[in-house]
Amino acid sequence: MNTLWQDLRYGARMLVKSPAVTLVAVIALTLGIGANTALFSVVNAVLLHSLPYADGERLAIVWENRKSGAGNAQNVINLGNFYDWKEQNTVFVDMAAFFDRNLNLTSDGEPEEVPGQIATTNLFSVLGVNALQGRTFAADDGKPGQPNVVVISYNLWQRRFGGGPVVGHKVMLSNQENTIIGVLPPEIGWYIQKGSMINQAPEIWSPWQVSNQLRERHGRFARAVARLKPGVTLTQAQNEMNVIGARLAQQYPEFNTNWGVNVVPLRTQFTGEIRKPLLILLGAVGFVLLIACANVANLLLARASSRKKEIAVRAGLGASRWRIARQLLTESVLLSLIGGGFGLLLAWWGTRALIALSPPGLMDLRSVGVSLPVLGFTFALTLLTGVVFGLVPALEAARFDLNDSLKEGGKNIGGGSRSHRLRNMFVVTQVALALVLLVGAGLFMKSLGRLRSVDPGFNANNLLTMRVNLPGRKYDTDPKVMDFFGRAIEQLQALPGVKAVGAINTLPFTGPHSGTSLEVEGAPKLPPGQKLSTGICVTDANYFQAMQIPLKRGRLFTDQEAKELRHVVVVNEAFARKIFPGQDPIGKRVTIAMKDVDDPTEIIGVVGNTKHMGLDSETEEMAYWPQPELVYSGMTFVIRTEGDAKSVAPGAREVIRNIDPEQPIGEVSTMEGLLAKSIARTRFNAILLTIFSLVAMVMAAVGIYGVMSYSVQQRTHEIGLRMALGAQQSDVLRLIVKQGIVLGMVGVGAGLMASFGLTRLIVSLLFEVPATDPRTFAAVAGGLFLITLIACYIPARRATKVDPMVALRYE
Repeated sequence: MNTLWQDLRYGARMLVKSPAVTLVAVIALTLGIGANTALFSVVNAVLLHSLPYADGERLAIVWENRKSGAGNAQNVINLGNFYDWKEQNTVFVDMAAFFDRNLNLTSDGEPEEVPGQIATTNLFSVLGVNALQGRTFAADDGKPGQPNVVVISYNLWQRRFGGGPVVGHKVMLSNQENTIIGVLPPEIGWYIQKGSMINQAPEIWSPWQVSNQLRERHGRFARAVARLKPGVTLTQAQNEMNVIGARLAQQYPEFNTNWGVNVVPLRTQFTGEIRKPLLILLGAVGFVLLIACANVANLLLARASSRKKEIAVRAGLGASRWRIARQLLTESVLLSLIGGGFGLLLAWWGTRALIALSPPGLMDLRSVGVSLPVLGFTFALTLLTGVVFGLVPALEAARFDLNDSLKEGGKNIGGGSRSHRLRNMFVVTQVALALVLLVGAGLFMKSLGRLRSVDPGFNANNLLTMRVNLPGRKYDTDPKVMDFFGRAIEQLQALPGVKAVGAINTLPFTGPHSGTSLEVEGAPKLPPGQKLSTGICVTDANYFQAMQIPLKRGRLFTDQEAKELRHVVVVNEAFARKIFPGQDPIGKRVTIAMKDVDDPTEIIGVVGNTKHMGLDSETEEMAYWPQPELVYSGMTFVIRTEGDAKSVAPGAREVIRNIDPEQPIGEVSTMEGLLAKSIARTRFNAILLTIFSLVAMVMAAVGIYGVMSYSVQQRTHEIGLRMALGAQQSDVLRLIVKQGIVLGMVGVGAGLMASFGLTRLIVSLLFEVPATDPRTFAAVAGGLFLITLIACYIPARRATKVDPMVALRYE
C-alpha cells in the first residue's frame, strides 16, 4: 500500500510537470467517459431499470394480430374475443382490459381536459399496484347502483389538489360527480402509447363493467394486459394463445378470419421502438471513448519517449521493468480517474441535456439520473479506460536498451520504430472509427432530410389546431353536439386574421383513426377474411378547404349535407384506386360498417391522399363522412390563418369559453408543430449521432496532428541535414505530408470497410436511404481525408521553417 501511495504521489507530480499533455488527455477522457455515462444513465433507466410493478417481467400486452392487407401485429382488440381468451387460457393468472379517453375536469379550479382511462376492475391487481392513499377498484365498482368512483395519479394529486387530503373528495368529470377513492404511487405512469386515443399518460382511472353489447363481435378498440403464471414462458403463452385464436377464427369466421393473437412482454412494449436507437447511440459513444483512449495512448507514448533518460536512470538504480511499467500504468489510471471525475460532472449535465433534447412522449425519462448503478458503471469504465490506454505505453516504455538510453545521443527507448508503428496504428484507428460515426450521422441526416421533404397531402403552414371534447351527459343528443360545433366554427371564422375553419374527429398526426370493413353495392359478397376495408373520419363541410387538401374529382360536401343526413361520402385517391380500379367512383354506393344500422352512402367526391400516422407511414384508404352521418362529441378544429397561427390561439380559446364557460379546451398546437413531433425520434437520433461524430472527428484530427507534430520534432535533426544538403521547403513539406496522407488513406479505407458492415444495423431506422448510400460514403470519406490533410499540413508547414544550423545541433 505504501508503494502504491508513492506511485500515486510521483504520478501526480509528473502530470503537473506536463500540463499541456495532461490537459489534452483530461479533456479527451472527460468527453469520452462523460458521454458514455450520460447515455448509459438513459439506457439504465429505460432498458435495464426494473419495472415499477410487482414481478413486472411477468406482465404482457395482448394484441390482436391482423394478418390480412398490410397487416398489424399490434392491433386493438375486440372485447368478445378478450373474454374468450380470459376464460379459455391456462397460462395467465388474470387479464384486464382498458381504453384511453379524455375527460373534462370542471371542479377544483379552471376547467381542464385530463387524460383518463377506463379499465376492468382487476387492472391494478393484474399490474400488482397498490394505492399510495386510499384503495384501488373493488369488483363491484362501476356496477349499476354503485357510486361513481375514480383513482387518480400522483401527479394530478399534486398539481390539481396540492397534495392535500383527497380520498373521499368529490369531483365533476364530464358533467358527472365522481368520488376519489385512491391515489397511485409516484412511480406508476401506466400508459401504453400504441393504440392509444390520447397523447399522454392517463391521470384518472374509472372502473369498467363491460356490457354484453360491447362483448359482441363488432369492432375492435380496447387493449389488454395479462400476468403470466409462475413458470410459464412467453413462448408457451404465445403458443396457447395461437391455439385459442385459431379456435375463435373457426367459431366466428365472419369476424375473426385472418386474425390471430400476439403476446408482447411489457418491457418490450415500453422499449420496442427506442431500444435499437439507444443501443446504437451507446455504441457510438463507445467509439468516441475508444478514440479518446487512442488519443491519450498516443500522448503517453510520446511523453514516455521524452522520459527515456529518467526511466533508464531508474532502471540503472535497480528498478525492474515491471516496476517501471507499474509506475507508468499508475499514472495512466490516475489520469483516467481525473477524467472520470470531470466526466461524471459532464454526465450530470449531459443527462439533463438529453432530457431537454428528447421530445415529449419520446420515452419516459423520469428515472434518468446519476444513480448508484450509473456511478458503478462510471467507476468501472474509468478504471478500464485507464488500463486500456495506459497498458501499451507502459509496456512499451519498459522495453529499452539501458546502455543506449544512457548515452547522450540516444534518441529512443526500446527501438523507436516499434513506438512509431504503435502511434501510427492508433491514428489509423481514430480515423477509421471517426469515419464510421460520420457515415452513420450522414445517413441519419439524409434520412431526416428525406422525411422532411415528404408531402403530407395538405398545407401545414399557418394552420392552428384545437381539440374540444364535449361531455356526453351535457350534450346528450346529436343536434346539441352539432349545434355547438356549428356555432364554434361560425365564430372562429369571424376572428381577425382567420381565412378558413374546419373540423375533423381524428386529425392527422394526432393518433390512430378508425378502420372498418365495407361492401360495394352490386358487387358479389366476399368470403370471410377477404373483405374490403377503409379508414373512416368525420368532418364538417369546410375541412378540406381549411386543410387545403385538393379535390381531384367530383365535389365536396354542401352546407346542407353537413347539417342533415343525406348518406354521402368523400373518399381519397387510394380508396378509389383500390376499391374501384380503373373505374370512376363518383356515384358509386358503398356500405361502411360503423353504425348499428349501416346504410349505403354515395361517393360524391375524390380528394388527394394525406399522411395520417406519420410522414413515413404508408398512404391508407380513407373515407370521409359529414358529421350528420356519424356524430362525434370530440372534434379538432383546424384554423387557417393569414399570418402566424399561434397569434389566433387566445381568440380561439375565448370563442369556446363564450359558448360554454365550463367547457375545457384540449391540445392547441400548430400543424407544423405536429409534423415536427412526428419526426422527433428521427431528429433526436440524427442530432445525437452528429454531435458524437463531430467530437470523434475533432479527436481524430487532434490525434493525427499530434503524431505529425511529434514526428517533426523527432526528425528535426534529419530535416536540418536534408535542408543543409540542398532540400527545398517544398521537398520537406511533401516528405511530412506524405506520411500523414498514408495514415489518412489507410484510416479512411479501414473505416469504409467497417462502415459497409456496421451501417446495416441501422437500415430499419432510415427512410428512403440505403444503408450503403454511395454519395454519403463518398462525401464523408472525402471530407474526413481533407481534415486529416489539414491536420498534417500545419506541422509540415512548421517543419519547413526549421533553421538548418539550429537543427544540426538538435538532440
